[in-house]
Amino acid sequence: MCVCVCVCVCVKLDQFHLRCLRKIAGIKWQDRTTNVEVLQTCKISGMEALLLQAQFRWAGHLVRMPDNRIPKQIFYWQLESGMRLPGGPVRRYKGTLKINLKLKRCGINPNLLNSAAMNRSSWRSECHQAIDKFKETRVATLERKRAARKYDVQPGSHVGVWPCDSCSRICTSRIGLYAHQRTHR
Repeated sequence: MCVCVCVCVCVKLDQFHLRCLRKIAGIKWQDRTTNVEVLQTCKISGMEALLLQAQFRWAGHLVRMPDNRIPKQIFYWQLESGMRLPGGPVRRYKGTLKINLKLKRCGINPNLLNSAAMNRSSWRSECHQAIDKFKETRVATLERKRAARKYDVQPGSHVGVWPCDSCSRICTSRIGLYAHQRTHR
């Protein structure tokens, strides 16, 4: 349930972020502008990239803190007695950070977090590179999904074409073929 709530919150934040950017940039829904184009027009990152950047910066700050500080003690705290809730444990900040470092296509080894974050300048540059890599893969994934949706492309195949049965006109999307066939009625 926790993962579902986090994903839902991130999606809602991303929707709100893009809606605000569209209003600021004066982009109307009639313009049929994709989210990727809106982000490129405004020269800003998506909400997920901004959240990852903030999380990585805070993690580096935590690692460099003195051991007597409460945030660092909580970050490295382990459950000594008792049990976690059944049905899948609730993720802690450290677990979510490891997942984001490893699984979000950022390319940072979570086992080397302590040693990498001790040098602030190298950690900042490594985080910037990781976020840039994440943004590139996210944009590529979104464009690939859009192409698959728009052109009905199956994974591993190329963009399809749909000929009209009546006049042999070639349409590049299924919905375009459907709209074109309505003109023959």
